[in-house]
Order: sequence, then structure tokens, then C-alpha cells
Amino acid sequence: MAMLHYTENGAGEPLILLHSGGMSGAEWAPQIPLFARHFRVIAPDHLGHGHSPMVAGRLRVSDMGRAVLEVMDELMLPVANLAGSSMGGAVALWLTVHHPERVSRLVLYRVGYRKDEVTHAGTRNMADPAYWRGVGMHKWLSDIHRPQGGPDAWEEVILRVSEALEPATSDHAHDLEALGRITQPALIVVGDRDPVAPLDQILEMFGAIPKCGLWIMPYATHVTATSTWRAEMFALEVTRFLQRRE
Repeated sequence: MAMLHYTENGAGEPLILLHSGGMSGAEWAPQIPLFARHFRVIAPDHLGHGHSPMVAGRLRVSDMGRAVLEVMDELMLPVANLAGSSMGGAVALWLTVHHPERVSRLVLYRVGYRKDEVTHAGTRNMADPAYWRGVGMHKWLSDIHRPQGGPDAWEEVILRVSEALEPATSDHAHDLEALGRITQPALIVVGDRDPVAPLDQILEMFGAIPKCGLWIMPYATHVTATSTWRAEMFALEVTRFLQRRE
């Protein structure tokens, strides 16, 4: 039995939605009904998030990727579309680079291809509980991560994310040569003012991945409003990409 907790909705070609660090599969709640009109949508909680257990002393992108493969095996999915948000995008990219035979199409949302001190600064900022209290999301995080150890467990969850993406030790550390070997159609989605996934790195990715589209959202930081007023637009563009046939 797969370790990850996940939900399933809809029918058709499988689409696995991988949430960002510190969130859970519930991040995709506004999108799931829209995607489920066309796809079999699977939304797991990553290791150490939500209802999924923590299996090691430190969170690693590769471990999260292998846990997703376990879900695919349990559901008897030899291949699936992947859409990953931020840290979930790092997991989706790891799967595409290391297990390309399991990936049909790839959506990378709010994520670059490597971590450095500049991009990790934003991640470290989001590992501070004061950040989430300041934006009024701490109660929601407390609720979704209560299975990790109680009402304050969310503070440990967000710290794990920063550790998993520490530049010196993270396995989210690809190069342009590896990106050039990606044969799957890919779509990169990013805000034009995102400090965690800056445009110079995104443009390097766009130039390196052979079959790649790029959607830059104007006046958007790491928070792109795709769970609110951009939700239908986001789902429509991603659906068009996934259904596009060359």
C-alpha cells in the first residue's frame, strides 16, 4: 500500500497534481473540479505533509518522487501527466529527469531547475511561522497538518521544506544538459515578479527543454492568484496544453 494519502476525482487520462511545500493536496481544491471534467485527477499529500507520514529524518525531493511512483504503481498507472507547484514542481521535474518513462506531459508551476542562495532566501522566509501568521494562513496550516503531530506541527512542516531545498544539499539541482534530454512536452508557468523562480532561470529552462511552452503571468510574485480569480484561466490553459496533440 502506498504511503501517501491522496484523493481521486474524475475519469480519463491521469493527471497527478503535486502541491507546494508546506501545503497539502488541498492546495488544488479550486482546480480539482475543473480538471476533473477532463482527467482522472490524483492529488496526494507529500511525505511529511497533511495526512502522509514522514519517513526519514530529513525531507528530500527524491524521496517524495519515489513516494509518488508508489501511488502510481498502486493505481496501476504506467504513465501520467504531472503538474507540480513550487516544491511539487521540483518533485515533478525530478520524476521527469530520473523516471521519464512514467511521465506523459509536464507542467512546472512556480519552480526553477535548481536552488541557489538567492532563490532559497524566499524559501527560508516562508519557513518562518511569522510569515504565515502575517498573511492569515496559520490556522489553515494548523488544521491540514494536525496529523503530523498536533496543532503546532505545521511549524515543523514548513521548516522541513526549507531544509529539503537547501542549496548545498538539495537534490533539486539539475543542469541545462539534463533539461535538454527531456522529451516530454512541457509547460512552464510563473509570475513575472517571482523571487523564488526568477525569470532569468525560467528563461534558461524554456531555452533548454526542447518541447516547451512558457506562460508568464503579469504582476505576479510567488503568489499568482491561481486559486482565486485566475483559477479558471489557469485550469483552462493547463487543460489546453495537456490535450494539445502535435
